[in-house]
Amino acid sequence: MALIAGCQTSDISAINSVKNNLLVANEQFQNSANTPLHSIESPEQIFILPEEAKVKLHALMNTHVSVREQTKAVLDFIVSYADDGLIYDNSVTRTASETLQYSKANCLSLSILAYSLAQEVGMEANFQDVHIPEYWTSELNQTWLNGHVNLRLKKHRKIDDGTGISVLINSFIVDFDPYSLKNNFKTTAINQQRIVAMFYNNKAAIAVAENNYAQAYAYYKAAINADATFAVTWSNLGILYRQHHLMDLAEQVYQHSLMLNPDSINTLSNLAYLYQRTGKEELAKALEQKVLKRRVNNPYYYLMLGTEAFAQQNFSKGITFFEKTLELDPDNHEAYFGLAKSYVSLNQLAQAERYLIKAKSHTSTVQDKIQYQRKLSILNQIARVD
Repeated sequence: MALIAGCQTSDISAINSVKNNLLVANEQFQNSANTPLHSIESPEQIFILPEEAKVKLHALMNTHVSVREQTKAVLDFIVSYADDGLIYDNSVTRTASETLQYSKANCLSLSILAYSLAQEVGMEANFQDVHIPEYWTSELNQTWLNGHVNLRLKKHRKIDDGTGISVLINSFIVDFDPYSLKNNFKTTAINQQRIVAMFYNNKAAIAVAENNYAQAYAYYKAAINADATFAVTWSNLGILYRQHHLMDLAEQVYQHSLMLNPDSINTLSNLAYLYQRTGKEELAKALEQKVLKRRVNNPYYYLMLGTEAFAQQNFSKGITFFEKTLELDPDNHEAYFGLAKSYVSLNQLAQAERYLIKAKSHTSTVQDKIQYQRKLSILNQIARVD
């Protein structure tokens, strides 16, 4: 891959050594496969556009000159191609072509699509990793730590001012998450190999949720081959190893992940949990204290705890955590929804309605507002029946 080709020989040897030492569970996961494995999408397949889309895009772009107009045209094209039915879904990771076909995808998939469209019309497109606070979502009885990426689009313009040629660069940020834009988080430029690794990690997460561990392992290996320096992959692989009782391998993989990113709270937390499971209580306690100090002011930490408490039907405990979330982030619509769900479960429907209304008023997306309104309508019907 391009990343390896750009490394020094010693770096290549070190990377290959790590792979040989830590990617050694092929037999275990092959034996656990209960369904045939599907092929891994190649980087080319992730980014390629349908020919029909290219033709339509070029026809649209012929009337736009400035980077602002072209950026807007790219975004308008995504929506129009999807017949105005484009739906943001955090749980769905798709290639550029699949996103156009199915009109439903997460921010990574939408950014991949926007990148491919921009590249097709000659715009310079650069991915950015957005440094959001730790944020978790729950899907299929699994809790996942989320990251976020966006895109910077640039256009070089040559202007003759009479004394020579001046090159001006206009740039715009394309971000499909309004929360990220509103908070103006710090960003770091990342390359295409990192995006491919992120794509494979998302696919692995889906496979894990479906108990298809052999497929998940195949995706993690592909992610490491795409970008062996992406610490998140190693941390996720550590979870997979731990779930399959490969404790020594899990510890080694976590340690390698921390070597790549010593500040990862999530990996420190995963390692602390592993130490608990393997009887290393003192090591676990030291890491847990370190993690808690970093998480104590993060509203999404308490939102995750509230969600977990709700899943365990400990509704009063969940309410406490959701209220703590709102102390730190009064505009968090998910916490209001968590309170509403909890009060429904406690049969306190007036309180539930109150918090559903708040959830609807604090979300910035039309899709969420529609969902909350539907839940309000159902709640009102229940109240009338009672």
